[in-house]
Amino acid sequence: MNLKTTLATLGVFLLLTANISCANKQESPNPNQEPAKYNVLPGYDAYPLAWESQKSDGKDWTNYLFELIQQQAPELIQGADDVTLFCPRYFSLTTNERVNFWGLLVSGIVKYESSFDPTSRMRETTMGTDPVTGKPVYSEGLMQLSYQDGRNYEFCDQFDWNADKHLDPADPRKTILDPYKNLQCGVKILALQVRNRNRITLSKGVYWAVIRTDGKTNKIAQISALTKKMPGCTN
Repeated sequence: MNLKTTLATLGVFLLLTANISCANKQESPNPNQEPAKYNVLPGYDAYPLAWESQKSDGKDWTNYLFELIQQQAPELIQGADDVTLFCPRYFSLTTNERVNFWGLLVSGIVKYESSFDPTSRMRETTMGTDPVTGKPVYSEGLMQLSYQDGRNYEFCDQFDWNADKHLDPADPRKTILDPYKNLQCGVKILALQVRNRNRITLSKGVYWAVIRTDGKTNKIAQISALTKKMPGCTN
């Protein structure tokens, strides 16, 4: 091998070594570096949702929820007849502020339904048998939904009992316990109610007991207190 060939081979080897070294450095994150922040409401500093201070992935839930409201439940942004119960100056808010408000409202429902626990489950003793599972109805996940919702609402088709039935009932891998799938179904149920009834709270025909006006377990006052903390709602 002549000198020119030797030098060329050595150059290729050094170049490959340098590239591998750089790639390895890129794959090793700096432990002191802040994670990138994904803002789905550009130019707007959103009022944080309650779960952000309690759950490590709460900010991810917030970003997903804001995007979900904008893209799949825009009817919420128009408001409802009783929206001022939760935000007296709602109709003076910007679009971004309205999205923020609905995020707070949903997080308030989640707080009192599941305590922000994605694996929360409760047997519904008065609701009989779930036609999908063939077992007693359970309310599950962040928004306390059931497998039968997949039959009742075509947009709740991501709950897969056939995939889940072999897992432990509280296994976080269950599709119904996935926080994003659960939020998607629940928010769209709320949007359907607002579109059809133009109200957030109802005396009957409301999915969640915490926003049923005549229910013993309603948390309307508590949720309202939470949403009114958002700047612009009351001042």
